[in-house]
Amino acid sequence: MSATSLALTGPQYGMWAAQRLDPDSPSLWTAEAVELDGELDLDALRAAVLETLRACDALHMRYREGEGGLVQGGLVQSGLVQSLDPARSVELPWIDVSAAADPWGEALAWMRDDLARRADLAQCPLFASTLIKLGPHRHLWHLRAHHIALDGFAYLLLIHRVAELYSAARGARAAAPARDWSLAPVVAEDAAYRQSPRCDQDRAFWVGRFAGAGEPVTLGPKCAPDDSARSLRRLLPAAKYQAWQSAARASGADWASWLVAAIAAWMHLRSGAREVALGLLVMNRLGSAALGVPCMAMNVVPLRIAIDPAQGFDVLVRGVAAELRALRPHQRYNYEWLRGDLGLADSHAQLYGPVLNLMPFDRGFVFDGLRSRAHPVSVGSVEDLDITVSPLPDGLRLDLEANPRAYPADVLAAHQAALLALLDAAIAMPQASLLALARQSGAAAAEAA
Repeated sequence: MSATSLALTGPQYGMWAAQRLDPDSPSLWTAEAVELDGELDLDALRAAVLETLRACDALHMRYREGEGGLVQGGLVQSGLVQSLDPARSVELPWIDVSAAADPWGEALAWMRDDLARRADLAQCPLFASTLIKLGPHRHLWHLRAHHIALDGFAYLLLIHRVAELYSAARGARAAAPARDWSLAPVVAEDAAYRQSPRCDQDRAFWVGRFAGAGEPVTLGPKCAPDDSARSLRRLLPAAKYQAWQSAARASGADWASWLVAAIAAWMHLRSGAREVALGLLVMNRLGSAALGVPCMAMNVVPLRIAIDPAQGFDVLVRGVAAELRALRPHQRYNYEWLRGDLGLADSHAQLYGPVLNLMPFDRGFVFDGLRSRAHPVSVGSVEDLDITVSPLPDGLRLDLEANPRAYPADVLAAHQAALLALLDAAIAMPQASLLALARQSGAAAAEAA
């Protein structure tokens, strides 16, 4: 490896391996759009976007394979390396759809078309940024990036920095010093972990947990993912979040454990399965070099949950909390390595059904003089079903993203209604058996329909 090239981190390798399964697929593009309402200072925004995106190493990497390579999790990375494109080119083209009959719909259609571009990790840019004019005082700043470069938290870091630079320019004041967004410390820390006894211990833990695991239960037929996902988004009242937290405390657990238990119960009630396997997205950033660096640092932790329909829901919550405590010390071991350990590499086989993404971090940001809001545009393709939960200042976001080949729109809507009914039933009857919750939530879902 040359002095100007770096190895890949485990999370990056997972995305590279997924792209390798279908090299021409655009399915690993992700995107967010920031809505900006008010008198926009175009020059200040352009300068803020260009400075921020140029500073982010992860957006300017190119990937290539060489000879030899590191063996990890039964996988040989074939000398796979990444190196910075010295040009660090950034553009912010302008698109005006304000004259359209439905500017918002026109912008969404444009963003969907933009996500259909072929990904080329060796030569083409890993991102694109565009400003879309919806009206005289309404704009969207759209950022598309390959999942090998950014995870959801990384998008937030970039948006915060753009807002900070924009606001400083508007206020004629100096912005905070530029961050060091070099990937080298992140890669070095990841390499040190791979060579540590802790990595071996984590591998043994996971292989012991999942060796011989059966096919995970899903609510739809097993089929290859599409290039895009079917989205069903819902903004619940902010009071729902407080209700979830109160219910969790009453059960002797945190709200994440309570929510995971509710989703496991929902899976059981929709499928009849006595064991549910969920994928839990974890950031792995606290205490690491990646804490303030926009990059791909996310991992998926597979979670097996045994279901007893006769037990009280509060018992299930405490059982889930205990399992999460057991998994937490080992969550750095990359999921793609585990798939290699278990002989599942180079396939779409998974160890879990639905994926749960809890986003409790602050998603607020301020563009001086503007009303702003981030809109998720695409999480990329979805193997089965992704559930995203994010507390926001004005409500509680609960989104379902599904493989459209497995979940028709009406089926996905029915699943969402059943999940919301079960969450309400679990609050109202925290000690009830799952059988009792099924009757309560079934009646509520039928009434809502």
